[in-house]
Amino acid sequence: MKFRRPKEIVAERLLNRDIKRPKLLFKPGRGDFFNRLSYGLVKGNYGVIPQGDFEEKILPGKVIDQVNGVRLLAFRGDEEADAVVVKRKGTVDFSDITFNYPDFAVDLSLFKELTERERKSLAVQIEITYGTVKDYFTPENFYLASAPDEALSFLKGIFKPFPFRLLGSFEEYERVIVLDPNAEEEFRHTEVTPNTLIVVGGIVDSSERLKGSTSKIMPDFLHRKITYKGIVSVVPDRINEIVKIVCDYLTSDLSLYEAVKRNLTRDSKLRFLRKLLQEESVRFLFNGRLLRGIPEETYLKWKEELSLTDFFFRKAAKHVSGFFVFRSSIFDRVIGETKKRGKRVYILKELKDEDVVVQYP
Repeated sequence: MKFRRPKEIVAERLLNRDIKRPKLLFKPGRGDFFNRLSYGLVKGNYGVIPQGDFEEKILPGKVIDQVNGVRLLAFRGDEEADAVVVKRKGTVDFSDITFNYPDFAVDLSLFKELTERERKSLAVQIEITYGTVKDYFTPENFYLASAPDEALSFLKGIFKPFPFRLLGSFEEYERVIVLDPNAEEEFRHTEVTPNTLIVVGGIVDSSERLKGSTSKIMPDFLHRKITYKGIVSVVPDRINEIVKIVCDYLTSDLSLYEAVKRNLTRDSKLRFLRKLLQEESVRFLFNGRLLRGIPEETYLKWKEELSLTDFFFRKAAKHVSGFFVFRSSIFDRVIGETKKRGKRVYILKELKDEDVVVQYP
């Protein structure tokens, strides 16, 4: 199923009270603050007071976010406010609102396999992932699972105070889904309910020695993969980036591949392009030189699909010592074949300008 975010639910309550421009009387915090504020309003950590109930004049503010007709204001600006948000009890009642969302957990069962550098990277990704879950759902929907004492000791040495909740049992969930790039089936929102736990492996593998290890995590539960139109290699491999894709997918009208595309980072695009060049390059031998190339159709497809600019192709080219984009006419110049390191290599008699679309770098 799909879910409405806390800020959408709270915005609806504000509109029911004819409040459209509440203004913060304090500095907004990090992340998607409207969403985090909404959780705080329901929990009673903040309050909303309409203009008619507030004793002081409310100064105009600046719009910092807007949801379904409600414009959240802060600082100084030109937008007139019709209510204030304060760090105390207000007069608008949110106490009857309940949030029902799936939970997310980072599994730490393979923590002992990580190097010191990978453990530090994992800690950073866990912190960002926690923030992502708060930006889409609530802090109550994030856990650490299967955490050995070594992992807890390491993380508690970094995070003071320790903000994460530990998951002791999976029995309360009707369904547990492990995100696994090697799974047979694709992740679908129709399998997700408020009583679902979505697990991502706490694996940071800088050398690919742990490739395929996600299949070992909770093998008795469902394993599902995130893909871009069936292609796994396009999907980012960082924990926080994967969780953000899932959160966006579950709280929007987007298809899974659209959510992947919208949340692709610069690094994830570069990783995919480098892998594409390594695995799909066609090799040519011309005047004693070994050349790498990709067909014009492949180049144009991914350039459009992922909105890749020349920046990405130039950066990726350095990873494979350069490549060129060729037209099909190049095969009219082939006079033979050979092999180098087990790869087929076409021998060219000549190479004309009309055969080459573009050369990188």
